[in-house]
Amino acid sequence: MIKKLDKKVVDLLLPRMKDEYSAFYFYRAASNWCQGVGFFQAAKFFAAESQDELEHAKKIEKYITDWNVIPELPTVNRPQIEFSGIMEVLEEAYKLEYDLYEAYEETSKKLFEIDLCAFDFLQPLRLIQNDSVSEYSDKLNLLEGVDVADKFKVLLLEEKLFSVNG
Repeated sequence: MIKKLDKKVVDLLLPRMKDEYSAFYFYRAASNWCQGVGFFQAAKFFAAESQDELEHAKKIEKYITDWNVIPELPTVNRPQIEFSGIMEVLEEAYKLEYDLYEAYEETSKKLFEIDLCAFDFLQPLRLIQNDSVSEYSDKLNLLEGVDVADKFKVLLLEEKLFSVNG
Protein backbone atom coordinates (compact mmCIF):
# COMPACT_ATOMS: atom_id res chain seq x y z
CA MET A 1 0.00 0.00 0.00
CA ILE A 2 1.32 3.43 -0.97
CA LYS A 3 1.69 5.80 1.95
CA LYS A 4 0.26 9.30 1.82
CA LEU A 5 1.29 12.39 3.70
CA ASP A 6 -0.76 12.68 6.87
CA LYS A 7 -3.73 15.02 6.48
CA LYS A 8 -2.56 17.04 9.52
CA VAL A 9 0.73 17.72 7.73
CA VAL A 10 -1.01 18.66 4.49
CA ASP A 11 -3.34 20.98 6.40
CA LEU A 12 -0.29 22.71 7.92
CA LEU A 13 1.59 23.03 4.63
CA LEU A 14 -1.24 24.27 2.42
CA PRO A 15 -1.46 27.70 4.10
CA ARG A 16 2.30 28.18 3.61
CA MET A 17 1.88 27.30 -0.07
CA LYS A 18 -0.89 29.90 -0.30
CA ASP A 19 1.35 32.45 1.44
CA GLU A 20 4.09 31.85 -1.10
CA TYR A 21 1.69 32.26 -4.03
CA SER A 22 0.38 35.47 -2.43
CA ALA A 23 3.94 36.74 -2.06
CA PHE A 24 4.57 35.88 -5.71
CA TYR A 25 1.66 38.07 -6.76
CA PHE A 26 2.61 40.88 -4.40
CA TYR A 27 6.14 41.05 -5.82
CA ARG A 28 4.82 40.90 -9.41
CA ALA A 29 2.58 43.87 -8.60
CA ALA A 30 5.46 45.69 -6.89
CA SER A 31 7.68 45.07 -9.92
CA ASN A 32 5.00 46.36 -12.29
CA TRP A 33 4.45 49.48 -10.19
CA CYS A 34 8.18 50.19 -9.96
CA GLN A 35 8.57 49.75 -13.70
CA GLY A 36 5.67 52.11 -14.33
CA VAL A 37 7.08 54.91 -12.18
CA GLY A 38 10.68 54.66 -13.34
CA PHE A 39 12.33 52.61 -10.59
CA PHE A 40 13.83 50.18 -13.08
CA GLN A 41 16.41 48.59 -10.76
CA ALA A 42 13.70 48.03 -8.15
CA ALA A 43 11.43 46.55 -10.83
CA LYS A 44 14.11 43.97 -11.73
CA PHE A 45 14.70 43.22 -8.06
CA PHE A 46 11.02 42.63 -7.32
CA ALA A 47 10.60 40.55 -10.48
CA ALA A 48 13.36 38.27 -9.18
CA GLU A 49 11.72 38.21 -5.75
CA SER A 50 8.46 37.10 -7.33
CA GLN A 51 10.20 34.20 -9.06
CA ASP A 52 11.81 33.16 -5.77
CA GLU A 53 8.39 33.10 -4.09
CA LEU A 54 6.95 31.05 -6.93
CA GLU A 55 9.77 28.53 -6.51
CA HIS A 56 9.01 28.28 -2.78
CA ALA A 57 5.34 27.55 -3.54
CA LYS A 58 6.37 24.93 -6.09
CA LYS A 59 8.66 23.24 -3.54
CA ILE A 60 5.81 22.87 -1.09
CA GLU A 61 3.50 21.64 -3.84
CA LYS A 62 6.08 19.09 -4.96
CA TYR A 63 6.66 17.88 -1.41
CA ILE A 64 2.94 17.25 -0.98
CA THR A 65 2.51 15.54 -4.37
CA ASP A 66 5.66 13.46 -3.84
CA TRP A 67 3.85 12.05 -0.81
CA ASN A 68 0.90 11.01 -2.98
CA VAL A 69 -1.46 13.84 -2.14
CA ILE A 70 -2.85 16.18 -4.78
CA PRO A 71 -2.93 19.59 -3.12
CA GLU A 72 -5.81 21.92 -3.62
CA LEU A 73 -4.44 25.00 -5.31
CA PRO A 74 -5.19 28.06 -3.22
CA THR A 75 -7.22 31.07 -4.15
CA VAL A 76 -5.16 34.14 -3.39
CA ASN A 77 -6.33 37.68 -2.85
CA ARG A 78 -5.53 40.26 -5.48
CA PRO A 79 -2.42 42.16 -4.51
CA GLN A 80 -2.19 45.88 -4.03
CA ILE A 81 -1.13 47.40 -7.37
CA GLU A 82 -0.73 51.09 -6.49
CA PHE A 83 1.73 52.41 -3.95
CA SER A 84 2.39 55.88 -2.55
CA GLY A 85 6.12 55.42 -3.08
CA ILE A 86 9.04 53.06 -2.79
CA MET A 87 8.92 53.29 1.00
CA GLU A 88 5.41 51.84 1.06
CA VAL A 89 6.53 48.99 -1.22
CA LEU A 90 9.40 48.19 1.14
CA GLU A 91 7.23 48.45 4.25
CA GLU A 92 4.66 46.10 2.72
CA ALA A 93 7.41 43.69 1.63
CA TYR A 94 8.90 43.73 5.13
CA LYS A 95 5.49 43.03 6.67
CA LEU A 96 4.85 40.21 4.20
CA GLU A 97 8.24 38.61 4.89
CA TYR A 98 7.94 38.99 8.66
CA ASP A 99 4.43 37.52 8.69
CA LEU A 100 5.66 34.59 6.60
CA TYR A 101 8.62 34.15 8.96
CA GLU A 102 6.22 33.88 11.91
CA ALA A 103 3.93 31.52 9.99
CA TYR A 104 6.81 29.18 9.14
CA GLU A 105 7.95 29.23 12.76
CA GLU A 106 4.47 28.33 14.01
CA THR A 107 3.98 25.64 11.36
CA SER A 108 7.38 24.17 12.16
CA LYS A 109 6.61 23.97 15.87
CA LYS A 110 3.47 21.98 15.10
CA LEU A 111 5.21 19.74 12.55
CA PHE A 112 7.99 18.94 15.01
CA GLU A 113 5.44 17.08 17.09
CA ILE A 114 3.93 15.04 14.24
CA ASP A 115 6.39 14.66 11.32
CA LEU A 116 10.12 15.31 11.63
CA CYS A 117 10.73 14.91 7.89
CA ALA A 118 8.20 17.64 7.12
CA PHE A 119 9.80 19.74 9.86
CA ASP A 120 13.20 19.22 8.20
CA PHE A 121 11.71 20.04 4.80
CA LEU A 122 10.74 23.50 6.11
CA GLN A 123 14.18 24.29 7.53
CA PRO A 124 15.54 25.89 4.32
CA LEU A 125 12.36 27.94 3.97
CA ARG A 126 12.69 29.15 7.58
CA LEU A 127 16.26 30.23 6.87
CA ILE A 128 15.16 32.04 3.72
CA GLN A 129 12.51 33.89 5.71
CA ASN A 130 15.04 34.88 8.34
CA ASP A 131 17.33 36.27 5.63
CA SER A 132 14.44 38.07 3.93
CA VAL A 133 13.35 39.80 7.12
CA SER A 134 16.93 40.94 7.67
CA GLU A 135 17.31 42.12 4.07
CA TYR A 136 14.15 44.24 4.13
CA SER A 137 15.02 45.59 7.55
CA ASP A 138 18.36 46.73 6.13
CA LYS A 139 16.62 48.44 3.22
CA LEU A 140 14.26 50.28 5.55
CA ASN A 141 17.17 51.27 7.79
CA LEU A 142 19.03 52.66 4.78
CA LEU A 143 16.07 54.91 4.00
CA GLU A 144 15.75 56.13 7.58
CA GLY A 145 16.26 59.88 7.58
CA VAL A 146 15.90 60.14 3.79
CA ASP A 147 13.08 62.25 2.38
CA VAL A 148 11.43 59.40 0.49
CA ALA A 149 8.97 61.84 -1.08
CA ASP A 150 11.95 63.24 -3.02
CA LYS A 151 12.11 60.80 -5.95
CA PHE A 152 15.52 62.10 -7.01
CA LYS A 153 17.04 61.18 -3.62
CA VAL A 154 15.47 57.74 -3.74
CA LEU A 155 16.68 57.22 -7.32
CA LEU A 156 20.20 58.02 -6.12
CA LEU A 157 19.86 55.23 -3.54
CA GLU A 158 18.09 52.79 -5.86
CA GLU A 159 21.28 51.00 -6.92
CA LYS A 160 22.28 50.45 -3.29
CA LEU A 161 18.76 49.43 -2.23
CA PHE A 162 18.11 46.98 -5.04
CA SER A 163 21.41 45.59 -6.21
CA VAL A 164 21.56 41.83 -6.45
CA ASN A 165 24.12 41.74 -3.63
CA GLY A 166 21.98 43.94 -1.34
